[in-house]
Amino acid sequence: MIERRVLEPEKTYLFTKEIIATNQMFPGNKRKWAIEMGRENLSRFLLPIGHIMSFTVVRNKLLFVIKIHPEEVLRKVPKFVKDQAFRLEVKTLDQYIRGELQNIALPQTQTYELTDLAVAIRKRFANFLQSFTIRYNKQYNRRDRLSARPTGIYEIQGDEDLKQILLEIQNTPLIHGDNRDLDKCETNSFHLDRKDVRKVVSWQRVVDLFNGEMQNFQSEVRSTRSKLMRMLKNFEYLREVPPGWYFGRQ
Repeated sequence: MIERRVLEPEKTYLFTKEIIATNQMFPGNKRKWAIEMGRENLSRFLLPIGHIMSFTVVRNKLLFVIKIHPEEVLRKVPKFVKDQAFRLEVKTLDQYIRGELQNIALPQTQTYELTDLAVAIRKRFANFLQSFTIRYNKQYNRRDRLSARPTGIYEIQGDEDLKQILLEIQNTPLIHGDNRDLDKCETNSFHLDRKDVRKVVSWQRVVDLFNGEMQNFQSEVRSTRSKLMRMLKNFEYLREVPPGWYFGRQ
């Protein structure tokens, strides 16, 4: 896994975004609301450009994994979200990628046909973060910006790296103080069979990495959790590194 600034089609990336706040930025109902709103914004802004493999909100971070669509798909993405006729869901993604959803944009809308695709991808991420900030501030009567440090963008190289990151990102809430059992934690996509998760997370792609069995994925997530629990004294350090490096992997 290596840090990137130029984003390319058909590659997989981990995004981490630091939030300006105390560690109580997303307590209780606020965290649940942030998860729901985050999933909605992923559908609007990011599903047109990629498959979401995981999405997590912790106390002062947003994290998600996305595999960018091929070039021919990206060039047909509408430049403006308002030009999309409806919000994509995972169940319609395959049709969208095959070009079967002709009403995804209004007639004669601008697309990214003649645009640098790396710029187009970044624009979509910027729109996602901007929308999240605007809606959060409106909901909680804030005026401050939410973003702090620059966005962390890491290219995930190979299925083994991807599997390790997907296992660790499920346990990121634990590292940030949310020690609820995974069955009770709504801040991650551990329950891939849940309806709200399947709307935005390409769950079948995740399961396929674990021999096509949901139980294999969940069992390995729990195994990773057990290993992390034995590293409690290192949690302060782990909060500063992205998933994929929790166990010192380079």
